[in-house]
Amino acid sequence: MSQDDKPCSTARLLSLILTSELEALGNFLQGTESASLVSKDIKKTAISIKSVLATYIKSLRFLDGLDEKDDKGQPKRKPFSIIDWVQDDNQKGFLFLSSNAQQHASLRPLISTWLAIASNAILGLKDDEDRRIWVIMDEMPSLHKLPELDNIISEVRKFGGCYVIGLQSYAQLVKTYGKNTADVIFDLLNTRFYFRAPSAQMAHISSKDLGEQEVDVSRENISYGANALRDGVSIGHQTITRPVVSSSEIQAMDDLQCYLRVPGSSFITQLDLHFDKMRDVTPAFIKREHTLSPAMTKAYQEAVYCECVAPGLFLSEEERNALSSRQSEQFETPEEMKLETDQIKEATQSETVKNLINDDAENLKSDNHYQKRAQQELEESAISQDIGMDEISK
Repeated sequence: MSQDDKPCSTARLLSLILTSELEALGNFLQGTESASLVSKDIKKTAISIKSVLATYIKSLRFLDGLDEKDDKGQPKRKPFSIIDWVQDDNQKGFLFLSSNAQQHASLRPLISTWLAIASNAILGLKDDEDRRIWVIMDEMPSLHKLPELDNIISEVRKFGGCYVIGLQSYAQLVKTYGKNTADVIFDLLNTRFYFRAPSAQMAHISSKDLGEQEVDVSRENISYGANALRDGVSIGHQTITRPVVSSSEIQAMDDLQCYLRVPGSSFITQLDLHFDKMRDVTPAFIKREHTLSPAMTKAYQEAVYCECVAPGLFLSEEERNALSSRQSEQFETPEEMKLETDQIKEATQSETVKNLINDDAENLKSDNHYQKRAQQELEESAISQDIGMDEISK
């Protein structure tokens, strides 16, 4: 973005990626692998890419205002670098990457990105067996897929990295990462706590993972004959293999009960934990009161156009369905989708979106048929998210 000597900002980055002509965007990407993806000869591919990009990078709007400067041209907030903080051995304390339930869907791309940055920063440290950097990921499958997570967990130990990952269900991990990668991540976690699994399928996975044991079973047989001399007792021994903890036992556990398995030991321990309710010393989440700047508001509206409106104007039904499927994966509950839907509806009615439609119409030298189609797509895009929400509810 420094090629044209204009100031760098998050709003301008969004606008550049989402609304620049393919030729202009190609100039910024010249010499990179991405340059071929914005060629003017593959316009439909570029539109699909912009739609997917908009789905994820529109969360950058929440960074608006963090780079504000005072009257002297100095930043109002002290800059903070996740990489510098992780790689400084003199730093102490905690770095919390959190969100409330209402904003989790919108902030998920940002939190996933920050977590990936912190994880990769650990790999940039020197080997140190005495260093300990704990990365605690609660509800890990609720974040976006971190493609390098399996490699990081396997290599981070020698740099002092320790990962604690919380999962409600192994099926969640498979849904986010796929079967093969989920198995790799699951296998890299050595110390494990298994809590109650209500479903038989998940309980069976936990039972199987806790291992099996060989048990000698004695069987006594008594036989009676026609004569007392023919009566007899025989005792036989048989070695059988059975689970250390059965699926039924895992399903029947109470709250705060779990089984512990540690590396280097064949023993499985059942624990009864006690919930220690600690007093609140600070709010769990402090919401920043901030109104988006006009530039960022326009950038968000441009993102909504690329995500929801443009695909309906230029792409086939099959291509639109593929994009819609990817977009719906961002939401786990109807409440999350409704919150985002309300914002999208408002953005689609903005002058920015309408102007973008008119600009595309002029560039394509379209006729009245295109204008009618554009207006129809603008109206339908406002309710498309509602349709997706109904599908989630089902």
